[in-house]
Amino acid sequence: MQTDPVASLLPHVAPFCPTTRAMLVAMRRMAALGLFEAGASMMMMQQFGLHFRKVLVLLRAYVMQASQGADHAIRIAPCCAPRMTQDEAALLGTITLALQDPARASAYAQSLSQPHAAASLLATAQVLAGAIADSGRRLVTVGE
Repeated sequence: MQTDPVASLLPHVAPFCPTTRAMLVAMRRMAALGLFEAGASMMMMQQFGLHFRKVLVLLRAYVMQASQGADHAIRIAPCCAPRMTQDEAALLGTITLALQDPARASAYAQSLSQPHAAASLLATAQVLAGAIADSGRRLVTVGE
């Protein structure tokens, strides 16, 4: 029996929630094309309206902090991919669970980061999740 190579590289289904999917695609664009990539900025503006800047700046900080504190190369799928890598699921899981289940969010952060960087990554994810909630949007936990 052969295993599907796509399923092994991209084991998670991308989120169906529009806000969570926009966060995923924006993270992918920032990771591939730079933190100040115009498409990611436009996507955040379309998703969050007039109050997009706070979420955008915090997402940039989160992506930068994740990349600087990573203990391995974070695998990112192409923007159009309908599935996610294990690392992308951990990045999104840290954000979506940051306020409601900090222990699980911390486990996701620790799977990405060096030990000294996991706490600050979780703190940034909590502030980002709070800003998203303040904007009236809801993030759906990956897998829901």
